[in-house]
Amino acid sequence: MEPIFKSIAVISGDIVSSTKLNAKQYEQLILCIKDVQKWITTTNRANAHSIERGDEFQSVIHDIEEALRYTIIYRLAIKALGKAFDCRISFAIAANADLRSSISESMGEAFVLSGRGLKGIKNQRLLFNSDKPTLTEQFDLLFKYLDKQLTELTARQCEVMLPMFQNQQELSISELAEQLDIATATASKSLKASGWSLIKALNLKFNQQVMALNYD
Repeated sequence: MEPIFKSIAVISGDIVSSTKLNAKQYEQLILCIKDVQKWITTTNRANAHSIERGDEFQSVIHDIEEALRYTIIYRLAIKALGKAFDCRISFAIAANADLRSSISESMGEAFVLSGRGLKGIKNQRLLFNSDKPTLTEQFDLLFKYLDKQLTELTARQCEVMLPMFQNQQELSISELAEQLDIATATASKSLKASGWSLIKALNLKFNQQVMALNYD
């Protein structure tokens, strides 16, 4: 198959303290990752994924303006499983990716930046890079705050925020509560405590900035 050259986002992640998970927790985790990947593909059928060595995952994203949204969804879905679960994620956007039928055989700057970022993560669990220095610099500090906020979320807060990111049309509090089968007051309180409004605004800002850039 001939390689296809285009701009993409690459999301690379691994599971924090995966060796401490028991067999049941591991199965929960793999199912969760597969569900997220399936959902990401339903939003854009060109998006592709892999799971390596059981605790590493990767997604190639063609609707690059949604890269932060998908990254947040990965993090929320995994953390929603409970206290024992979290992941580190490095995502990157770059032009001229060499895409092949297999993700493992694909190449390009987005793959390099994402993979290098994941290997270099030390005191944080979310990292972004791109081939546009202005974009990277603009969001560097904002994503540090986002990482701190996501890290501190409880499993319930993650569970409540997740549908808000997955639905194209924002859910009302009552709709969210009905979907999760919880009290409306509980849904409202969890969203406010999670910092949902600010995280939503940051995701929108990122989406708009990527859309405004000249990616071929």
